[in-house]
Amino acid sequence: MQRFTLALAGLLALIPAPFAHANGATGTSATTHVPAALAVTRRLGAPPAGVTELKFADMFKLPVGPKGLEPTDRLRTLDGKRVRIVGYMVQQELPVAGSFMLSPLPASAGDEDESLADDLPASTIIVQLPNGPGTIVPDLHGLIRVTGVLHVGATEVARTERVAAARVTLDARTERALLRLAREAAARKKAR
Repeated sequence: MQRFTLALAGLLALIPAPFAHANGATGTSATTHVPAALAVTRRLGAPPAGVTELKFADMFKLPVGPKGLEPTDRLRTLDGKRVRIVGYMVQQELPVAGSFMLSPLPASAGDEDESLADDLPASTIIVQLPNGPGTIVPDLHGLIRVTGVLHVGATEVARTERVAAARVTLDARTERALLRLAREAAARKKAR
């Protein structure tokens, strides 16, 4: 059964993100071109020196035991270290300034009255922009990669009742690309 569940999760990860949220009715309502610093257009090579690859499957011990979800030793050893992780930006009705959520599967999150009933995977992490606390990152569809410092431990998503088991504070290069993208999206919106 566990193999079937993991195989199904792998197949679902291959579904193109636009199908995950076909109507585009998210907080920023328009798909934005993914910056090169985050785009996953081909098989990724080894991460840069000093960066460790983290996979969502490495986050929790399997099978889940009587104590519930437990972080793996690998996740604990990466706490405070630079990691690269590939996933999908969670599409939110009401984006949270200065951060977004990254999931192993295409997902959307209702914010009005559904925050406690979302179907977000337990391994969803929070991605924080340390120099952009007021920045709304436009919706990015498809696989993206983020690089930054991993912080293990329950972190609440601002303005919601969601809690993630880990967060990544973005590296400067990745954050600059997102801040530039957010400025461009804000300028286009203002020009309308």
